[in-house]
Amino acid sequence: MTSRIIFRLNIWQADKHCVFQLRYGEGQEVSDTLEYPEELTTQYEKWREIYLQLYPNLRARKLSGGDLDPSASIDFGHELEEARAKLLDTFQRWLAQLPEIREKIQNKIHTIAQNISQSEEKEGTHPTVDIFIACNSIDLERLPWEAWQLVPEDIPSEILPTEILRFARIPIATRQEYVESHPHLRSGKPRILVILGDNTGLDLDEDKQTVKVLKRVAQLKFFDWQQKEGVENLKEALAKEIADERGWDALFFMGHSEETEVTDGELAIAPNTYVSIAQIKEYLTTAKEYGLRFCLFNSCDGLQIANRLADLGLQVVVMREPIHDDVAHVFLRQFCQELARHEDVHNAMLTACWHLQHVEKLLYPSAYLIPSFFSPYGVEPFRFKRWGWRKILLPWIPTSRETIALGVLLILSTMVPVQDKLFDLRTWIQAIYRDKTQNLLPPESQPVLPESQPVLLVGIDPASLREEGIESPKINPMDRTYIAKLVKQLSKPEARVIGINYLFDILQKEDDLTLFQSITEAVKNHHTWFVFASEKQEHGHRAKVTPSIASNKWSLQGDITLTIEPSWELILPRNANCEDDCPFGYQLAQAQRLNKVSRSLDSPQPQLNSLNDLQNQVTKFLRNKQDDKIIPLTQADIPLGLQPIIDFSIPPEHVYKYISAWKLFDQELALEKLDQKIIMIAAGGYDQADDNYSLPLAIRYWHSIRNSNDINFERRSFTGSEAHAYMIHHILSQHVVVLVPTFWIFPIAAILGKVINLMRQKQNWQQQKMRIGLIIFTLVYGVVCLQIYISVHFLIPWLLPSVTFEIFALSLFGKKAHA
Repeated sequence: MTSRIIFRLNIWQADKHCVFQLRYGEGQEVSDTLEYPEELTTQYEKWREIYLQLYPNLRARKLSGGDLDPSASIDFGHELEEARAKLLDTFQRWLAQLPEIREKIQNKIHTIAQNISQSEEKEGTHPTVDIFIACNSIDLERLPWEAWQLVPEDIPSEILPTEILRFARIPIATRQEYVESHPHLRSGKPRILVILGDNTGLDLDEDKQTVKVLKRVAQLKFFDWQQKEGVENLKEALAKEIADERGWDALFFMGHSEETEVTDGELAIAPNTYVSIAQIKEYLTTAKEYGLRFCLFNSCDGLQIANRLADLGLQVVVMREPIHDDVAHVFLRQFCQELARHEDVHNAMLTACWHLQHVEKLLYPSAYLIPSFFSPYGVEPFRFKRWGWRKILLPWIPTSRETIALGVLLILSTMVPVQDKLFDLRTWIQAIYRDKTQNLLPPESQPVLPESQPVLLVGIDPASLREEGIESPKINPMDRTYIAKLVKQLSKPEARVIGINYLFDILQKEDDLTLFQSITEAVKNHHTWFVFASEKQEHGHRAKVTPSIASNKWSLQGDITLTIEPSWELILPRNANCEDDCPFGYQLAQAQRLNKVSRSLDSPQPQLNSLNDLQNQVTKFLRNKQDDKIIPLTQADIPLGLQPIIDFSIPPEHVYKYISAWKLFDQELALEKLDQKIIMIAAGGYDQADDNYSLPLAIRYWHSIRNSNDINFERRSFTGSEAHAYMIHHILSQHVVVLVPTFWIFPIAAILGKVINLMRQKQNWQQQKMRIGLIIFTLVYGVVCLQIYISVHFLIPWLLPSVTFEIFALSLFGKKAHA
């Protein structure tokens, strides 16, 4: 982008005088008044009369070479050249009477010439002097202001490029110094709408071929009435095309046009079909909002058209006078060649005019005076910029509003309450999907778990407390004599693995002795594995079972701490040497495995006469074994270090069997063999318990559709022991579902949304159909996520990524410049 020195010249004509006001710099201005020479009007009308005689039926017939009218007895070419010279001579002499205005402009030109002569800057980097001219009458606007000779004669022509001095036109009503002509810059490759209008007497096919040179820098879309057969309303189709929400960078019109009194000019878009600028003004305004910046009207009498579009904030090149078809072809060819070289539209017009003036002057005399460039004041002329890496990447850069939206979604994805609700909702939907597709039990569970319910959950619930007559303060902490009674009852059917989800870290001599006797009896008679609850408390202290109840030489301990926000975490040890910080459910699962292999392998087993720590024995044994059936599952086995979660989409009846503690003394259960089950004695939802949680939606769903006596249907809370039961199931079956972080999916959703958005812009997808398609795509994505959960065990977030995808696909927040 070159630097520019900008002047604004306002010219008002009142009666026989003209007031000139030159504005520049920061509020500086120079004014002068001249008498308007009637001779100038006479010369202009004479020139125009000969011009129309030389080019009859303008843009209406094809002439070859310089023999424009063989039947004419008068050399109109020579006559026109004489008239042009007289017109410009009168014009230059009149403007020469503005010495102060000329001096201000010429001083700037002198400065630029001096800098160019003293520097070694390459061509194209020099500043320009741009004069924006505004006239208050159509008669003044018709004058060839572009031919005003302001370059000082003492400056050699080889020093200054031809485009050093440029004239642009602006509507006189434009008061503000600068107008934003492109509030929304389009992303992606530039797009040009080429309108081929009424071709009566014209060769618009040649124009069509000429414009195709711009395919190197832009996408072309042709609107041709000949290809719109069957279109009932051609005007409506054109308006819709102009206002296409994908946006246009430029609009070209080729065909017939003319001035009108009150409708800002009209275009012949087909034979006997006309549309006025006033009729399509609102569509052009919409197009500008979508990125339209430049219009070319390679047709006749475009002054009114240009004034109206420049007033809308668009840059426009028009022909002020009627133009012959051949001249239009030559101009368009030169103009497009320059645009294809990434020249700006103003310089491209000047180059095309220079070609007509110096190369084609004998064939088309005076034709170089016809084109004019209109622009909002001070706006940099439009150009098709080079399609470099930055330009390629620009469409992919989020807009400022998209960035804000993405930031808000990212913040939501890190907010624990939001994630908690979304996780709960997601597992609820997963449970419904698993139920409806009858994928109730993970396939990997079947060979590992011969029984559908590996855990027998003995819940000390309100009914059990009433049956036993236990009241406060015996409830919290729980009456240990009652626990001893349950252990003794469970020993009868030879329960081999028992977990007690109560903390016994406080000494209670009499009750502890009763419980100690029940536990040691089970260990002595059946080598029963006992896992006691432990918990890390403040200041690093760990609450453990008191030695008055159990010894670490023949029992294990497991941490009962749960992580429930933002998702229910499947708690695994970091490695197999977890020692006293092993999770509670993990310890029970390992005890069950070791219990099953103890007869065939020299594995450790609980013995009252053991001299070594049982946990150390287990750790040493597992370190020396490579059997898949007993190798422990640890956090290190989780792919990519992701977070494993509890899979509540599996029905509870496939995970554990719940029994109220008071029912444990039924005769039938007493006779039932429990050596293949993991027994867990735990709180069953009474109010004083400290491990009651809100019932997950997925569990609520299973409870609502199952009327089973094995599940305490009436409870409205979810206990920590039930969560531990799920963990036991997952560890035994090697069923691990990992949670994919939402922020991993956000970039993928945004990129896919951008891809869809760019395809929509390129292929002109209808908005309504696209919305329907996106809804279908989002639903399909949801179903795929549900199936991936079952098949591959990845929980992929759905809601927030879907919102991100929709935002970027539809550009819901994209009508601001890029951040």
